[in-house]
Amino acid sequence: MEKAYSRVTALASGTAMLLVNGLIYAWSIFSVPFSEQFGWSSAILGLCFTVILISFCFGGLLGGLITGRWGAGVSIPLGGAMSCSGFFLCVLLRADTVWLLYVCFSLAGLGVGIVYNAIMGAVVCRFPDKKGTASGIMLMGFGASSLLMGSAAAALMASPIGWKGTYAATGAALLASAVIGGLFLRAPTPARQEADSAPAEGLTPAEVIRTPSFWLYFMISAIGSAFGAGIIGHARYIALEAGAAASLATLTVGLISVMNGLGRIFFGMLYDRAGFRPALLCDAAIFLAAGLSAILALKAAATWPALLAMMACGFSYGGVPTISSAATGEFFGPAWYGKNFSIVNMNIFPAAFASAIAGAMQTASGTYTGAFLLFMSLETVAAILILILGRVRKRLETR
Repeated sequence: MEKAYSRVTALASGTAMLLVNGLIYAWSIFSVPFSEQFGWSSAILGLCFTVILISFCFGGLLGGLITGRWGAGVSIPLGGAMSCSGFFLCVLLRADTVWLLYVCFSLAGLGVGIVYNAIMGAVVCRFPDKKGTASGIMLMGFGASSLLMGSAAAALMASPIGWKGTYAATGAALLASAVIGGLFLRAPTPARQEADSAPAEGLTPAEVIRTPSFWLYFMISAIGSAFGAGIIGHARYIALEAGAAASLATLTVGLISVMNGLGRIFFGMLYDRAGFRPALLCDAAIFLAAGLSAILALKAAATWPALLAMMACGFSYGGVPTISSAATGEFFGPAWYGKNFSIVNMNIFPAAFASAIAGAMQTASGTYTGAFLLFMSLETVAAILILILGRVRKRLETR
């Protein structure tokens, strides 16, 4: 009989695995060799980040199907093997093989998406009393990866190992974490699961996509994801525009990662204490304040205010996946959590184009201020949608 580990052990294992897999958000560091060696523009590299996020979305959907049929014990190693292959294939890149860059990171994004969905589905359902906090802890690991894995990758790429050796080592780490970490996510027996969680009731995926709550939340989270992804994908280059030295620009990516991780914990706890509406409104307010501060700082060439504004964006961006994870269970029930979460997580799909748009706007104008202004306008719309969602949920609760 396979051993079922405690929910705390599963939480720790899930956090560790997401810490490794979150390195896809350190793209502004991993992309440096391609800019320096091949001369690829920010628009080309921004499009690759878009490819990563889109693949991540579809990986989540695929992961929901695979996990539902064969369990996390199959989906997690499979996802790890796919992401490992993507990074290993990058060593074949040349200046005239931009297409291969997109193929490699499509594969890596799919793999990470599969692992991400399987971990969240296996762990969050075991914390019905603290959905937000459990989600926040695991996703803190996912967000902190840019600092730990990204900084390590930057150091390795600057060493004799070079970027190709660094990419190979990263692929090996992804595979090892999936194979080893997955062993500690054994699901409890049905009897134990019934004791640990609410009755398995809820809406099917087909029912979910017919509810106003889904579409309102989908638009809100897509806008938040667009704001965060658009900034994180270009964090190093925004810091350079603000006048930061190259070393400080690299450090900024890591600091944004730390703030992103702290945001995931903060918004998870806020969700558990106050509910989805205050959490979402707080998230939107920080996004708007950070965007305005960044625009003013870039215009004034004020380095530290610009860096602090980006860190605030990272903090607010951390709230989006945490709130999504908890809201999926609250709005639609636990019965179909894994598949429903993969559908909700598709909010990253439209948001994935934000990085490419930000890169194109910077290439055309020479500055990122236009991108910040665009994201602020969209976030204002999101704030209005949050108020509407609150009224919709209140009507449902009073029925």
